[in-house]
Amino acid sequence: MLLIAATTLAGFFVARLGTTEIVMLYLLAVIATSYFLGYLAAIFAAIGSFLAINFFFIEPRYTFEVANPESWAALLGFLTVSVVVASLVKRLQNQTRQAENARRHAEFAREMAENLAALHDEGELLDAGCRLIHHATSQPTGIALPRMKGEGFSLACQYPAGTVTLDQRAAKWCSQNGQAIGPGSNNWPEYGAWVMPFGRMPGLSPVLVVMNGTAEQGEVTYLRGLLDQLATAYQRVRNERRAKDAERIAQEESIQNALLASVSHDMRTPLTAILGATTTLLEQRKALSEIEQGRLLQSMAAEARYLANATENILSLTKLESSGSRDVVLDWQSPEEIVGAVLSRFRTRTLVHEMRSSVPQDIPLIRADAVLLSQALGNLIDNALSVHHGSEPIIVGAELRDSRVALYVKDRGGGFPQNFRAEDIRKFQRMNVHGKGMGLGLSIVQVIARLHKAEFHIEQREGGGTCVALVFQEMPSGENLE
Repeated sequence: MLLIAATTLAGFFVARLGTTEIVMLYLLAVIATSYFLGYLAAIFAAIGSFLAINFFFIEPRYTFEVANPESWAALLGFLTVSVVVASLVKRLQNQTRQAENARRHAEFAREMAENLAALHDEGELLDAGCRLIHHATSQPTGIALPRMKGEGFSLACQYPAGTVTLDQRAAKWCSQNGQAIGPGSNNWPEYGAWVMPFGRMPGLSPVLVVMNGTAEQGEVTYLRGLLDQLATAYQRVRNERRAKDAERIAQEESIQNALLASVSHDMRTPLTAILGATTTLLEQRKALSEIEQGRLLQSMAAEARYLANATENILSLTKLESSGSRDVVLDWQSPEEIVGAVLSRFRTRTLVHEMRSSVPQDIPLIRADAVLLSQALGNLIDNALSVHHGSEPIIVGAELRDSRVALYVKDRGGGFPQNFRAEDIRKFQRMNVHGKGMGLGLSIVQVIARLHKAEFHIEQREGGGTCVALVFQEMPSGENLE
């Protein structure tokens, strides 16, 4: 069409155009053909233009004869320039296409790196990598992981589902040799899919499977680059998991060592006291007065109660940390009833210090587990009893703090170290160096506060002593309490 248009236009203005202008008009037609239709079409356009110029515009016209050498030079120059220009246009198009592909590949690789960097779970990472590589290649994609004890491979993910066929022989060869197979590679180029190992060294590693692979130049290199990104992210996630496992094991060992140290010291002391009092009663009962026997029995009861509380705290802390919030059911509870029930239980004991409750009548309800909250208050009261001194009573109560309900225990003990916070509490760490105990009471309160989404505050009281409080979340206005 361009050739016909150029011939028509040149014929219409033939009286005004010279040979040079006509040649340039046909050259533009050849360039346009090369740009829009391709190299071969441009070659045919160049030959057609050569013949059209000779037939219609070179003397003698309407024949293929050439009257003078200058016309031959013009025709041959036109043909040479047309072929050269068509070749240059074709090369420029290829380079532009390659540059655009490289830009798109780089942009996709950047997006892929950002997506993978945000993932920290192995399964989620493999799924995301599978989808991203499918998006890049437009072919069914799967990732196979080696089974335990080297018993072949199994597909960990595939996208779209049910479209990937795993060849165990190909997967094993790639993993063991650290090389890719498939079209465009140096191994099994006739294979109908790309199979690439995550690692570049021989070993047992996951493999990537991309169905319907082609031998198009650069595709294998591009795919290998994407897989390297995925393999690096996969190794990072595995290293993170191993580091967390190692940290967890080290923490468990540290807790076990601390527990053994605490048990050896704190439990041995009451056991020794109980054993000594029991032996004295057995061997010297007749020589002891009733008052002395009563003191020994009270000492035995107190030490036994301490051992029972310590054991209960260890079991409670283990249960709370293992179950988390799965077994905790929160319901509307009355702070006044919880405080009253806890104080009633303590008043059945023989206490050295007086305790008093302080709960306003209009205190709002809170969402809580009554049993766990009673245990938390009980531990706070036990701590207060162990450090409290003076004639002033220990105060257990509730109050409003900026529309939030707070349950608290106030004592007149020695207090905590300066600038001590609830976040500084550690299991099996004594809060009072002059007393006994493994530091579990406050740790349990801390866990119970977290399960209730409450804040755990430790505050120094004016005049000495401590106020330890659980501050609950503010109740949304208009919430139904039924």
